[in-house]
Amino acid sequence: MKRKSLFVFFLLFLPLLGKAQFVDLGQDPAGLRWKQINTRDFQLIYPDYFEENAQKIANIFTALYQHTNSLAHKPIKISLIIHANGGVANGSVAWAPRKADLYTMPSQDPSDTWLEHLCVHEFRHVVQIDKVNQGLTKILYYLFGEQITIAITGLYLPMWFMEGDAVTFETAIGHLGRGRSPEFINEMKAQVLDKGIYSYFKAAIGSDKDFVPNRYTMGYFMVANARVNYGNAIWTDALNRIGRKPLSFAPFATSLKRTLRAKRDSVWNDSTFRSLFINADSVKKANTYADAKRTLYHDNFSELKQIWSREVKDIHNNFDTLPTYNKSYTNYFYPTPLPDGKVIAYKKGLQETGAFVLLDGKKEKVLTRSGVLDDPKFIYHDNQLVWVEYKPNFRWEHGGKQRLTSYDLRKGKYRYHRGRHNRFSPFAVGKNWGVVEVNEKNQAALVILDTRMKTELQRIETDRDELFIHPSYAKGKITTVVQNTNGIHLESIDPQTGKREMILPRMWYEMDNPVQYDSTLLFRASFNGNNAFYLKKQGEDSVRNILNARYGVRFPHLQPTENTLYFSFYTADGYKPGRIKTDRFSNLRLEKTYFRLADSLKKRENWQLQFQYDSVFDSRRYRKFTHLLNFHSWGPVYIDQYEGKIDGGIVVYSQNKLSTLSLAAGYIINADYPKGAWMINAAYKGIWPIFSIDLKSGQDKSASRLTAHNLKTERLDTVGTRNRFRRTKGELTMQLPFNISRKNYSRYITPYVRYKIEAISNITSKARFFYTQRNDTLYYAPVSPDLYRISSSPNYYQMMEYGLLLGNQTYMTVQEIDPRWGQILQGGYAHTPWKKMDLGHEWWVSGQFYFPGFATNHSISIYSGYQNRPKAGYYDKKILRPRGIDMYGYELTTLRTNYKLPLLFPDQHITSVLYVKRIDGGIFFDMGHDKTQRGTRNYYSYGIELNAGLHLFRLPFPITLGGRFGYETQHHSLFANLLFNIGFTI
Repeated sequence: MKRKSLFVFFLLFLPLLGKAQFVDLGQDPAGLRWKQINTRDFQLIYPDYFEENAQKIANIFTALYQHTNSLAHKPIKISLIIHANGGVANGSVAWAPRKADLYTMPSQDPSDTWLEHLCVHEFRHVVQIDKVNQGLTKILYYLFGEQITIAITGLYLPMWFMEGDAVTFETAIGHLGRGRSPEFINEMKAQVLDKGIYSYFKAAIGSDKDFVPNRYTMGYFMVANARVNYGNAIWTDALNRIGRKPLSFAPFATSLKRTLRAKRDSVWNDSTFRSLFINADSVKKANTYADAKRTLYHDNFSELKQIWSREVKDIHNNFDTLPTYNKSYTNYFYPTPLPDGKVIAYKKGLQETGAFVLLDGKKEKVLTRSGVLDDPKFIYHDNQLVWVEYKPNFRWEHGGKQRLTSYDLRKGKYRYHRGRHNRFSPFAVGKNWGVVEVNEKNQAALVILDTRMKTELQRIETDRDELFIHPSYAKGKITTVVQNTNGIHLESIDPQTGKREMILPRMWYEMDNPVQYDSTLLFRASFNGNNAFYLKKQGEDSVRNILNARYGVRFPHLQPTENTLYFSFYTADGYKPGRIKTDRFSNLRLEKTYFRLADSLKKRENWQLQFQYDSVFDSRRYRKFTHLLNFHSWGPVYIDQYEGKIDGGIVVYSQNKLSTLSLAAGYIINADYPKGAWMINAAYKGIWPIFSIDLKSGQDKSASRLTAHNLKTERLDTVGTRNRFRRTKGELTMQLPFNISRKNYSRYITPYVRYKIEAISNITSKARFFYTQRNDTLYYAPVSPDLYRISSSPNYYQMMEYGLLLGNQTYMTVQEIDPRWGQILQGGYAHTPWKKMDLGHEWWVSGQFYFPGFATNHSISIYSGYQNRPKAGYYDKKILRPRGIDMYGYELTTLRTNYKLPLLFPDQHITSVLYVKRIDGGIFFDMGHDKTQRGTRNYYSYGIELNAGLHLFRLPFPITLGGRFGYETQHHSLFANLLFNIGFTI
């Protein structure tokens, strides 16, 4: 019975998990030409101009497939799609269809070279998911296709394991990796030491109230620390059990419980481990839960808390703190002093999406909000703020760029500066400007621009595989961090001659933000295992440690006229601004340290290979047209990923590897077609217009009353018939999407044209009843169908619809319910221009408007809509109705008003079934105007809404569950509605 219940639970969640994993991340520009490298282990698909780097990636994956990894699994062949045209540094692995998307633009984070780091991390995800595809899961694959593997992975494998294990692997394989980044480590260290160890549920799922280190950080310490204490088998056994027993109860947690039962006592009895605690047995007892994941979590972080406490106990913040006023987690990056003593910083946090603010010691003023910054570095020079932010492409999701951006403090003018390639890390060069530029081939250069940032004055190219990081300019020299496959070093460049001189030799430690003043170089580095500032004087070989903080210091700005260093130091509440006089610098000798956990992982992974780039792989053209179809999944449900509908049936799914054509085809049963229908749903996004088609055709039946010829009496009788026929419905839509997002606003324009047809054919009608009327009473009686000959001709109607969607709204923080400001306008017109069946016309217009409420995170929204449809029965409702009220007239007007506010952020769990993040409330007042043939009516409704933001079964998908309670004047009665929504972004 238990196994049957689990099977039912599994089937209920399968469609939801499958929908979440049908991933469409966007398209590359249509004009790109593609090539491919096809080996036994992988297929690499890339733009033709990326040949040299594609060969490097092929060498990297060849080595990774050869390595006997710590999960003891060599994965199946996978397709790797290279997106080299955009302005994003990221990666993604999907399994429906099975592919990895690699975004090759390097970031300004000093680590292993980006291509190596990217490939290693994403390869580990391939290993994880494919390892689940064994045993019963592999049998289910033949029934459901690739969607079943990722559905089972999503159901049982926590996201913290997925990302934490990948970070563990990148740390073990690479020279650096995030496990050797103080920035990465300190987020968790500060939270554990200053805020305490959060509950497992809060750590795994997150919070809207408090900053919680993400699944990468929490997962790294979970996976890495457990691997050191319990060996590699703790995770290989868990993945094996998921794959082999996907219908069992909590296979991941069950496997962990077995491992802990066998080995936990020996871990706690280890003398070194026990020495961390005053009373180890009481800590062990307090950490013991029925859920092995919770036990392991508390064991890991209890140990780490003791280790970290010893690391920071002698570190003190011996500097001044600039006052800031925030009740929630907030970061202040790059505090920069102005001549009048005020300070500008870039602010971002739980209640701020990103803004440049002015600090004067008593209050702060927002100068301007920004778009999305990959790197918060900015420069203040000549009354201008200059930085780099991501600017989306008008059409192509993989075509955006990192744009040089400025804000004139005197004129209040916000401006993007054009450039063909991605640009980073602006710096002042006298009256001119310098940037790091990286082209689509990942070739980097230092570019000097004129005062207006328009004309290129000079270009200094890097050597092969090099990347400039955070350059600065002083006394005729450019000082920059340089990253390549051999390490990270500091060097000086003479822009006049192009001569390059190494200041510090190559090494595998993080370094960035070099600042040159007088004959001294100041920079940030991770030599001592933390973020600290170091100083090197010209002519001297020694490097001195001059400033430390409990959780690190970063983002320096030296003010020579004040002999003061401004910077940010990390706390459990975010980065805060600080300053110190240069004569108060420490003078500690350089001591390079090792990263205990990272070095242990390296030994356990036993990586014996090196990334060599001497193999040359055969490459050939990849033709987009011949690879449009790629069937990856099938099964007894139809998942409409665009409309969010789930129906029963037998359906196959296809999505090509470039994500330009998505298709679903099969036989479905739903409310419109209870007898079933053949269907095809497809969307093509490979050119600027997006074309989509939705076609369904199936048997249907109806009853009707008509006049028919009686073959026996030769009279016309009124009879009731039962009709069977084929009903075919089709839509063909063309959209022209324009993404015109700017600053902190998401903006879009989408005009569309839609052709609709509905046809009735293959009609079979049989008389069932004979009607007769006596004394105003209608009687009916059964008759033989053979008495009447009834013929019906096929019929159809065709409709054209034209519409426009305009959107403009601010980016939202995690605590906001609605955008702070926003406008969404829609309008359209529909008619039947062909004379086969004239259904008249309709037109509509609506607008949704968002305004700030009376307190932080409060929101006011107003919706207004008007629809005119003379033949109301033939046209859908295009506008929203007043809540609790139905309107059916030919002229409809609606006004809906809301006031919403967050009430609580509980961050509480109810057993392992439910975790409640937030509770929101609101009040509403609606009006409706309904004009019908019988007259005009005005209706009103008002009431309250209460919603809870929650997660079920610790799944990552956010659910909103709540209720609406109100009173309406249409029937003068109370009403209540259940509110439910599930999000598939994680």
